[in-house]
Amino acid sequence: MRSLPNGTFERLAAIENLWHAWCATAVGKRRGAAVARYGMDVDRDLFALRRELLAGHYRPRPWRLRIVHDPKPRLIAAPAVRDRVVHGALLAVIGDHFMRRCIDTHFTRGAGGGVHQAVLALLAMNRRYRWRLHLDIARYFPSVDHGILRGLLCREIRDPRVCDLIATLLESGLKVYRSPEAARLGLPRPGPADPPRGLPLGSWLSQWAGAYYLDGLDQYVKRTLKVPGYLRYMDDCVLLGDDRPALEAARAAVTAWLARERRLTLNPKFGRIEPTSHATVFLGHRISRSGIAPSRRLRRRLPSRLAAAAAAGPEALRRSLESYRGLMWIR
Repeated sequence: MRSLPNGTFERLAAIENLWHAWCATAVGKRRGAAVARYGMDVDRDLFALRRELLAGHYRPRPWRLRIVHDPKPRLIAAPAVRDRVVHGALLAVIGDHFMRRCIDTHFTRGAGGGVHQAVLALLAMNRRYRWRLHLDIARYFPSVDHGILRGLLCREIRDPRVCDLIATLLESGLKVYRSPEAARLGLPRPGPADPPRGLPLGSWLSQWAGAYYLDGLDQYVKRTLKVPGYLRYMDDCVLLGDDRPALEAARAAVTAWLARERRLTLNPKFGRIEPTSHATVFLGHRISRSGIAPSRRLRRRLPSRLAAAAAAGPEALRRSLESYRGLMWIR
């Protein structure tokens, strides 16, 4: 694939690109205190942000951390609003270049993806193949290796200033995993001599990078292993086929590839090969050959989720209802 040319950084730091990134950041969040405060002086700060980027003086601000139980404890890290603008500006110039190569059954790739599309694709594959293998990566986001990720991105980016910005943004996330909140949850705490790793949950850049980090796995499963049925949503992968021994061999090959190429390990709670005639739970949905239904956990959490959204305001409630409306008619 053709690499991103020199001059990419100028396009990233252009005031028009920063303005569009701010508009995308503010969508649905203008009532929030942080976004509202930033919006009061956004014109002046965007020009200051542009000057900092071009001069090489930009440094991310501290992340705002909170622990949520969803249902298991998770550490959510929210970047400062101006840093969200930088994340959006960066992805606006490099995102499509990398994501356009993704396979059709990678459902966190952006346009054409999403939970509902992934669930419908698995329903169709369940009805087509005899055997199913569901794989999940252990502690995926805390385990993403920065050196490998930068290598995957920067081998196709000619402008070194873009690579320097990516390194700066990734480095800022290290402080999240060295925080007292991370220690309280027992998350891996990288030491000074350890290779830098970990993407904070809660930013566009982390979601995008986490989705792209396993693109090589998608290509390996489809092009080298030639598994007939395959889909992925972030770190949840499902392999399907009519040959059970072939799926067993694919499981071993995927395990070795992840350890060798991405320094990742599989979650031991998953990895069992099951007949597709048996129902499975995937992304909060119970999927069988007869159709789709909400999982028990999702049904239990729905009232509290909607109540929390209603307390946050009408816009938050509207977004929650839209995200759940596909479940209202599923039986």
